[in-house]
Amino acid sequence: MTGAAELQERAWTLQSEGRLDEAFDACLAALAQSEAEDGAECPDAANLLNDLALIERDRLRYESALTYAQKAQAIELALGDRFTGETAVRIRAATSSLLGELWRLLGDYGRAETHLKQALAGMMIEFGESSEEVAEARNNLGMLYKYSGQFAAALRLYDQALRTLRAACGPISLPVGAILHNIGGVLHARGDFAAAEEPGRRAWEISRQLLGDDDATAMFDAAAYAAILDGLRRYDDSEPIHLRVLNFMIRTYGPDHYEVAAALHNLAAVFDLRGRPAEAELHYRRSMAIKERLLGNASLDLALTRSNLGRLLHTGGESREAVTLLRQAVVTMQSQLPADHPHLLAARRNLRQALGADTGTGPAAGRSSSAGVEPSLLREVGAAPQVQRE
Repeated sequence: MTGAAELQERAWTLQSEGRLDEAFDACLAALAQSEAEDGAECPDAANLLNDLALIERDRLRYESALTYAQKAQAIELALGDRFTGETAVRIRAATSSLLGELWRLLGDYGRAETHLKQALAGMMIEFGESSEEVAEARNNLGMLYKYSGQFAAALRLYDQALRTLRAACGPISLPVGAILHNIGGVLHARGDFAAAEEPGRRAWEISRQLLGDDDATAMFDAAAYAAILDGLRRYDDSEPIHLRVLNFMIRTYGPDHYEVAAALHNLAAVFDLRGRPAEAELHYRRSMAIKERLLGNASLDLALTRSNLGRLLHTGGESREAVTLLRQAVVTMQSQLPADHPHLLAARRNLRQALGADTGTGPAAGRSSSAGVEPSLLREVGAAPQVQRE
């Protein structure tokens, strides 16, 4: 094994352990070693640039991640006809998938779709319609369609991927559990909570059976299932799950991690819906502070927290701050979501209510409909165990 390969494997191990700064340094050293051995324009360099992009994605440094992925793509284009064979197809598809994911995370769904469709087409040509590789590419495109509000298209892709993976991996497997998680997520986003309950529950059952209760994948599945239970108003069942997820995320990642912010938001939504506004406000504010630091003002997930907190403050009579938060939320959502997306419709409704109260022309402050309360964005998951969870 070459020095570059050893450093790359060390980077993978460190990344899997959550030691992202060390993983980045090891991967950067691997890239330097590879370039010294084989030159800057070689397949190994493109592969290592993708690894660097994945680590930067995990560090929530999306612009930096995009730069590394684009450098990988530039190498692939420069190699041209010299970059052929199965390994080349896999690297090229990984680059396209990563570019698609990063453009989605940055809110440019049009560019994201172009890259994800390229990855799917390449996998179909090389591996065939019923391959696991194509199932993974369909899953990745399905994630985009879920976030952009194209729910029917997302479900079609997930269903196709599920059939392939059940045949290839068996009904109780992590790839199948990942697709079930995603099907539950898109049904939840569509507001069809009754239909979402079964796939969400099955995903959690599979990860618990295969990995144990105290595992990160099982906890992500638990959080998604709890959000579905919230939609069904089964708060007695969901609140203990949200609390367990929050404690796990703090213990595993520390108090200022994105997953902690998501768990805080979801627990706040339960407190909000159960008529415990003081607890809800505290948890929303903690979540919002973390998201602002980590994600920046243009984050769709931050916009959801702002929308929920703004609605809560309005019902408590604090309409001035509510209007500020809700305007920020609507501006962000309008730039990233279709006009009929449920999140945007709820935020606009919340803003209209707060503006009416602030100008004295609307109804007196009171507890508004719970329809304006949204969970933090449910992270979709990769179709195969080695694919990183969002």
